[in-house]
Amino acid sequence: MKNLLLLLFFSSLSYALLAQDMVLPLFPEGIPCASENEIQVKENNNGSQRRISQVQNPEIAVYLPAKSIANGTAVVICPGGGYTVLAWDWEGSWMAKWFNEMGVAAYVLKYRLPRWESEECNDKVALMDAQRAIRLVRSKATEWRLDPERIGIMGFSAGGHLASTASTHFDEGDAKASLAVDRVSSRPDFSILMYPVVSMDTTIAHMGSRRNIIGANPTAKMEAYYSNEKQITAETPPALLIHADNDRSVIPENSVAYYLGLRKHRIPAALHIFESGGHGFSFAEGRGDVEGWPGVAKDWLRGRGLLNKRLKALIVDGQNNHGNWPETTPIMKAQLEETGRFIVDVATTPAKGEPMGDFRPNFAAYDVVVSNYNGADWPEATQQDFERYVHGGGGFVSVHAADNAFAKWPAYNEMIGLGGWGNRTEKDGPYVYIDDEGEIIRDETAGKGGNHGKQHAFVVKTRDTEHPITRGMPKEWLHANDELYDMLRGPAKNMHILATAFADKAQGGTGRHEPMLMTVHYGLGRIFHTTLGHANESQLCVGFKTSFQRAAEWVATGAVTQPIPKEMPTADKVLIDEVK
Repeated sequence: MKNLLLLLFFSSLSYALLAQDMVLPLFPEGIPCASENEIQVKENNNGSQRRISQVQNPEIAVYLPAKSIANGTAVVICPGGGYTVLAWDWEGSWMAKWFNEMGVAAYVLKYRLPRWESEECNDKVALMDAQRAIRLVRSKATEWRLDPERIGIMGFSAGGHLASTASTHFDEGDAKASLAVDRVSSRPDFSILMYPVVSMDTTIAHMGSRRNIIGANPTAKMEAYYSNEKQITAETPPALLIHADNDRSVIPENSVAYYLGLRKHRIPAALHIFESGGHGFSFAEGRGDVEGWPGVAKDWLRGRGLLNKRLKALIVDGQNNHGNWPETTPIMKAQLEETGRFIVDVATTPAKGEPMGDFRPNFAAYDVVVSNYNGADWPEATQQDFERYVHGGGGFVSVHAADNAFAKWPAYNEMIGLGGWGNRTEKDGPYVYIDDEGEIIRDETAGKGGNHGKQHAFVVKTRDTEHPITRGMPKEWLHANDELYDMLRGPAKNMHILATAFADKAQGGTGRHEPMLMTVHYGLGRIFHTTLGHANESQLCVGFKTSFQRAAEWVATGAVTQPIPKEMPTADKVLIDEVK
């Protein structure tokens, strides 16, 4: 008992030196498949690396990044050790600190090891612990300021087997469970697998890990169940796999098999096999080119948008004289979410004719508000909230018929720059268009605001090729079948025209180059106004989609990090997004 207390004391001291935020038990309500094992902590001669075995009480050590750099991404880390020990610092706490430096929250998993468990539980306990760890982290997303859709898992060697098992054996939670944590999904959103054990196939398996988890004489069913390359489905999360070609302990065929399984199911994946490095290299200092793996991993995380703080977007809909708004809102929601930059909520007003008094979204909670709305006036308090939100620096995107709304609301008309219909006339401001010489015309002529000819495909001309939204977009691109708005008028204060389209008289237009894409500054707020997007087809046009996605990021942050798609519409070819 005295020795055990000393070991626990040194364990606590080492924990404190590595400064994790807290340690949480995975099963405070009672441990399933509980055993009588005692925790043993073994340290090397200089006390810098702990190796843990015979885990009785599974838990997570919590490492949170500084709030100033936190980006909402989280990772559960599974140290390796052949399912016999845990290389706690070498492949655990040191990694957590590295993730924290990137703004990622990290949770080192002290999982139970099959080597020390009873026969009826030895294949189950590690997976139980990993699944509960993911559920626990996701259930505390609000408390820890995490994005619940950006919670991944990382594993080393046998810990890589556990991470790949968690990635292929998960569930969406039990809606009827008595504990809230068990109602949460155990699916990781991504995985990083370091020199992982993946397969139980004896031709490539790490035999020690295989024996520890499924025994010396497993059934064919058991072997297949824990051969994770055979358990991949279309729902398996994206993965990064890192291995060394000269790994003799866990041969790289494990990573190759998992990569090919992901590829078969069209799941995004990256495989990096370094020429040398051996096995169990941790940060690989002094081991040659494999020392560059942290940069590879960081680039992969960045490329998937996991190192950028996700922006919060709100789409407002509920009334619109364009009856397809229940279809266009989901299109725009999916387009924003596809970038990996946005979490999207929808606020739907009461239907036309129903009381509007209780409609008051918390605009201040969002980085960008997208309007797909054209209907009854919002309550005065809601209008004031919106004015304060945008004037104070909130981002706003007005899509197509949203510029028909709120004709009697002066601040709204200033925000959108130009509007149409709703009895808009010369009292609301000039017509604004561009002449054949490229000059902006502000026409004070009396007349109605708002017109369009018949729907047709038309060429959009980029007027500002250096603005963050339009930089890299084609100078001219054919937009899908749409209403071409013309004769818009309004205050046009602090307004900048990014793109126009020629409203051909043969199609019922004005014969002028009409603004299609505009930016407006209102107080500290940035606004993007697109007149495009009447029909489902027009919103699925890659030109609309690209400008909309980039604009939403720009109004929220003032910058655009999204690349231009490799395929874009040309001046004579419409390109429709395949994902509908």
